[in-house]
Amino acid sequence: VLDLINIIMKTRRTLLYTSIIIMGAIWLFIALEKGTDLLKGLDLFIFILIVFFGIVAFVRALKKDKEEKLGLATEDELSDLIKYKTGHHAYMYSMYMWLFIFIFKDKFPNTESMIGGGVLLSALIYFLTKLKIKHQLMNQN
Repeated sequence: VLDLINIIMKTRRTLLYTSIIIMGAIWLFIALEKGTDLLKGLDLFIFILIVFFGIVAFVRALKKDKEEKLGLATEDELSDLIKYKTGHHAYMYSMYMWLFIFIFKDKFPNTESMIGGGVLLSALIYFLTKLKIKHQLMNQN
């Protein structure tokens, strides 16, 4: 059982590093294709959100690996409650966000920016909602 756990942890770590390298290579390819127009306006905002979420995911993965190495439980009832409440609230807020995106769709330069921005804003809504729910549940006790 311990050998299986070690294999899974090594596989997850390798997958994380590989995905970071692949995302970096894709971003480099896009940057070389678009040239200097890449980091202007909405594209700059989208790039900042992508980098932010990448850093957050990387730090969380490292933290989870460290907790597993120490033998700590990575999931419990409170974390499950936070996930379920966050998912529900983030879904509801995202529906309103998409409504406003489609109302103001003529303000976006193209369809890719509209959809990409909407997906990233949905992720941002999830992140902020998770912080809010976690803060509420921790202060409740």
